[in-house]
Parts: sequence; structure tokens; C-alpha cells
Amino acid sequence: MKYKTLFTALLLMACSTTALGQDDQTATFSITLNDSDGGPVDNGVFIFEPQFEVEAHQMPRQEPAIMNQIDKQFEPHVLVVKAGTEVTFPNADNLFHHVYSFSPTKQFELKLYKEFTAEPLRFENAGIVDIGCNIHDWMLGYIVVSDSPYFGKTDNEGQSSISLPYGEYTVRFWHPQVEGEKALPPQSISVSADTQVTWTLNTSIIRDDGFDSGFGDY
Repeated sequence: MKYKTLFTALLLMACSTTALGQDDQTATFSITLNDSDGGPVDNGVFIFEPQFEVEAHQMPRQEPAIMNQIDKQFEPHVLVVKAGTEVTFPNADNLFHHVYSFSPTKQFELKLYKEFTAEPLRFENAGIVDIGCNIHDWMLGYIVVSDSPYFGKTDNEGQSSISLPYGEYTVRFWHPQVEGEKALPPQSISVSADTQVTWTLNTSIIRDDGFDSGFGDY
């Protein structure tokens, strides 16, 4: 009787562990992104739209979102956030910036300020927000607001990795230099194990090595 009870308890523990594992199964989806010339592409944004109901415990946590201003450039050049996220716009330069956007997704204006952090802004709607500075015309940044909590952005080596629950997804692409769906059409994928893919755009990308305004500090 004692062994039967022990066997039953072990069986229940095994079933519970298996069920938990199935609920929490995730995979690392790694992307290498190249352009048509074979060069790595940075700032490529991939949004994974789950074709299934996502459980609350599977939702990734959104890190604090910051669009900084450093050396008269927006840093990062491309920021990706989940819809509903607050973004702060600190100014690390010892000069004035005047940050604004006329994009339909989010219109705002942060008038002349320096050496302090402006009040955070909430980005509620999915879409692309073009960011500019009313004083320094060459300053351009982008905020990609995603309805899906699963997204990634490629680094200088064209690499991006994202943790995804097992399931079916539609993958959409965006990059500031190209029309995303023409450069890399949306595709359906099934995630059930760690995966590495290399995707190639059908266009070339000009590398942005920085911009020197030539107008001094103003």
C-alpha cells in the first residue's frame, strides 16, 4: 500500500511537471539579417504576431524605454516598444533640443530643454513614429510601437534573438530605409524548438556611420 501511494504521488508530480513544461515551453529564435549585397543590416525590426491566445505569464516584461539625445543624435536611432509603454526623452547634451513628431501614430512636442529629463510620454497606438529636433534638422529617430509583445531589433552585426512561446506566428519586418513589406514580405512561421535563420532583403542598405553637422554647438 505504501509503495502504491508513493507511485501515485510520483505520477501526479510527473504529470504536473509535464503540464507546466508544456505551458512554459519557449524557444530562442535567432535571426541573421543581410541586405542584397550580403552585408549585415542593423536596426531591422521584426514583430512576431502570435496566432494564438497568449497567457499572462508568457508576456515578456517591457524594459524602461528611453530615447536619449547624445552628440546631437537620437540614441537609439530606432526604439521598439509595446503599445502602452511610456518613453522618456532625456537630453545628455549641454545644449538645447526641441523634440517633436508629426506622425499620425503619435504627435507631440517637447519644447526647448537641456540637461534634464522631460516628462515621459505614453505611446498607446501601434505604428511608426518619426522623431525630429526643431533645431538640428539632421537629427532623426524612430519609435516602432508594436501591438505584439514579441519583437526584436538587429544589432550592428545584423543579429537579433528573441524568446518565443511555442506556436504559430506571422512575422513582419520594418527598417527606416525601406518599405518593410517590399524588402521582406510577411511570413508565417511555426516555433517548436530553438531556431536560427538567415534572412536576406531584396535591396541594399546604406550604412549610417554618423553625421557631422559642421555647424558647431548650437
